Amino acid sequence: MHNFFDSQYYEIETCLASKKQIVFLKVESNNFLRCQLLLENTILTLKKIGEETENLETINIANAYLEFNDHICMGRGVSIRQKNKELLIFGLTSLLKQTLKLYGIQKDFASQYKVLKQIGSGSFGKVYKVKSAQNEQLYAVKMFEKQLLLDPRDKSAILKEIQILRLMDHPNVLSIKECYESDQCIFLVEELFDKQMEISQENILKEEKAINLLLKLLNGLEYIHSKKIIHRDIKPNNILFRNFEDPVIADFGLADFYRTDGCYLFQKCGTRNYVAPEIIRCQYYDYKVDIYSLGVVFHQLLTAQIPHPWDNFKHSPDCQALLIGMLHSNPRERFSISEIMQNILVRRVLRRGQILDAMGSLSDIAKTNWSTSQVQTKPFQLYSV
Repeated sequence: MHNFFDSQYYEIETCLASKKQIVFLKVESNNFLRCQLLLENTILTLKKIGEETENLETINIANAYLEFNDHICMGRGVSIRQKNKELLIFGLTSLLKQTLKLYGIQKDFASQYKVLKQIGSGSFGKVYKVKSAQNEQLYAVKMFEKQLLLDPRDKSAILKEIQILRLMDHPNVLSIKECYESDQCIFLVEELFDKQMEISQENILKEEKAINLLLKLLNGLEYIHSKKIIHRDIKPNNILFRNFEDPVIADFGLADFYRTDGCYLFQKCGTRNYVAPEIIRCQYYDYKVDIYSLGVVFHQLLTAQIPHPWDNFKHSPDCQALLIGMLHSNPRERFSISEIMQNILVRRVLRRGQILDAMGSLSDIAKTNWSTSQVQTKPFQLYSV
């Protein structure tokens, strides 16, 4: 059997993600082996405080193969295999087990989940609604078929997507629960959401309600960017809703780590009508490509229409200024997240307290300097490529 995660493609961008290792101390206490999950640099700290190096073993758990088992004397344990190295530990804590499931690869998907129905599809596989055999909770599973991953770049892209999803931990951003591999497929277990964003004349929002939704999405986007990641495919189909009201940015299939040299896995990518002009021009780009795409979504929330260069915005002056700032064809003139937060309409909505209280750093920006000064923008050559 070919193990997907043992392939050469595993090494893609590992230097850019947080590397976690199991630090295993060879000390027995009441028949349980003492182990801890620590950051890589903690190994050096242990050496400095006097731990003998011969009593210290490490194994990188990123994409390591896991096999959980029970020992008659030592209790719940796990075998961790990374390439030619294997580590067996017992006395698992719930936190350690959860972390292992997030970063490692399991093999027994069929015994852990019952497939209920298909709820989506993509280029390399399908999405299913499943029920956990452990707690009977419902989840979504993204399934990739190995036989469709013929191009090495496709394999690299999926490994990168998994790597990025493991870094996500925010209420407005999709994350994964665990990952499985069988002979034919790779399975990503994710949260199951109530619905997808729908754009229609019946769902047009008033300005302040659209701003509320925009701010929640910006909160998630700011978090993604804080991890040095560009999403590159913000659109209604990739925005899901929890409890029918809280938006979640999903689908990191085209996402990549920000690179100052502009050498991305997919240099030219995105979805027609949502992709930023600089990507179409094959120019170097940065996080502001996501601002442009989110600006298109914001325009659709207000009008149910894709914006065009000849549009005459029929909104309030402050809303018009916000749209122009987010949709500027020149990324240097396009608004950043902090500039969006200075828009008069945005600040008015924040003052009225019509968004969630826990807005993180966006809240900190909004609570300061409540002046009505407006960031100026030049409304020329919008959307032109």
